[in-house]
Amino acid sequence: MPADELPHGAIPKFKPRDKHHRRLFGGHDDAPFLFTTFTNAAWFVNRPAAMDAMLSSQQKLILANVEDDDLLYGRRPDDEVERVEALKPAFYIPSDRWVYEHTMTKREQLEEIDKCLRWTREVTERVRARSDLPTRIIPIAKGWEEWHFERCREIFMDLGLSYCAFDVTQYPSGEMVVEDVTRLVDVVNPTGVLLIGRLAKDTLRDCPREVVAATGVNQWLVNCQASEVGFSRQKYSDWAAETNKALFSVQAELGDFAQESTETRLTSNPTET
Repeated sequence: MPADELPHGAIPKFKPRDKHHRRLFGGHDDAPFLFTTFTNAAWFVNRPAAMDAMLSSQQKLILANVEDDDLLYGRRPDDEVERVEALKPAFYIPSDRWVYEHTMTKREQLEEIDKCLRWTREVTERVRARSDLPTRIIPIAKGWEEWHFERCREIFMDLGLSYCAFDVTQYPSGEMVVEDVTRLVDVVNPTGVLLIGRLAKDTLRDCPREVVAATGVNQWLVNCQASEVGFSRQKYSDWAAETNKALFSVQAELGDFAQESTETRLTSNPTET
């Protein structure tokens, strides 16, 4: 897949069941990629016509199994493949797991990272084996230490996935986001990174150039409000242009990314900015 067809730019995370979200992003030329979670996507599963009506032929849905821990608990690759079969998203981020610094031992961290990678492999192979599924896998990079990312790099390389996602939703500061995503880039050497849970322009300006996409909620939610209940499509266009400018401020132009070959990547979960 050409690199310019992979997720890039500011990408809104939305809830399909929210009619105001659907009105804001449905068929919007400045929202070529839309991001939603496994749980929120259930609304589309029960209403396939609503999904078809919302998304234009130019828009691509990114479905992510990246959620709060209590929602991930008990979910297995069979559940993930079933959801992909039902929705046929353009991209799927599989098998997120919880990995924490202060409440888990290194052994426990390793067990969760390995489970994430093992299930990522299973989901990837099962989806690739289906000629009727257009979905491309974006693996999620787990952890923050070099040895965490080295573990991810081995599996990503083996699967031929060079574009990945990284979840920073729970990070308390932009400085920590930049520090860890820079370490990820140094170790994994991805062709592109989708940052989950951070759309603050000051943080995006400081990220390495490999961070070519970012998704979240709070920033667009605040900046696109037109009334107490509705949103402005023009305000979204203005916000997206400003955020993309910040995101690509360290690159000569978006074309730099489009010239590189790419494929897939990784991440984790909750307080998005």
